[in-house]
Amino acid sequence: MDEKKLNSKPHSNAQRRNTIIGVTLVALLILVVGLFQFLKPERSISSYCKVYKEQAASLSKAQGDTYEVAVFKHKSNKAADFTSAFSRLEQVAPDDIQPDVKTLKQIFQKVENDPSQYLSAGMSGLGAESNVKEWTIKNCGGIQ
Repeated sequence: MDEKKLNSKPHSNAQRRNTIIGVTLVALLILVVGLFQFLKPERSISSYCKVYKEQAASLSKAQGDTYEVAVFKHKSNKAADFTSAFSRLEQVAPDDIQPDVKTLKQIFQKVENDPSQYLSAGMSGLGAESNVKEWTIKNCGGIQ
């Protein structure tokens, strides 16, 4: 009988330890998911305008004139500058303008991967470019 007690005790301790580890992992997962939701960028006009102004200031330091888009006053020799700007804007763009911002981001990603696509990609994005420009003027007080 003493042998049964000795054998059952380590098993129950291991079971308790595994249960505690499992509960801790589930609690940690819930915390991480909750934190991610809390830190998710807010989609709003004020967030968009704030990020827009930051990106316009960043683009003002860009060099060259190979690429341009009507949403920003400044040009750049790097399509990646615009890809980055539109990526950041897409994260905070309100639902009514987000699809057009995403389109512009995708166009500059395409051009970044293959610069010869600039003209054809640019033509396909004229509607999105016009919509984002007008929306930005209306909601952020102009183009920077």
